[in-house]
Amino acid sequence: MKKAVAAAVTLSLSLAVPAYAAEVEQKGNCSANSRWSADLELEYKVFDLGFEVDTKEENQDWRFTLNHNGKRVFSETRKAVKDFDDSYSEVDWDVIRPDRKGTDTFNFRAVNQTTGEICRATLKG
Repeated sequence: MKKAVAAAVTLSLSLAVPAYAAEVEQKGNCSANSRWSADLELEYKVFDLGFEVDTKEENQDWRFTLNHNGKRVFSETRKAVKDFDDSYSEVDWDVIRPDRKGTDTFNFRAVNQTTGEICRATLKG
């Protein structure tokens, strides 16, 4: 009976802790006055990716693309919205991607459709 209880406790503990988890965050400046932040979290072989642009100009369209290991996997245009906490407007994207064999490389790119300003980041997981 003790062995069965010990096995059940061991099994429940191993299920509660992910086999592999990783987090990466980066911040930087865009080609003009905006700034970006990018992050990824890997848990249970799934990447949760986020990219945000903070810009002075609100209501401008930003075109975002995401490449995963060199292949475009996501593209979408969103409008920058005023953030009431500070003087910036923001636009952000969240994307879920599967973990691939080996190192995963994500290239984030956002382009302001009015000004041509570019924000870029590369994260590896």
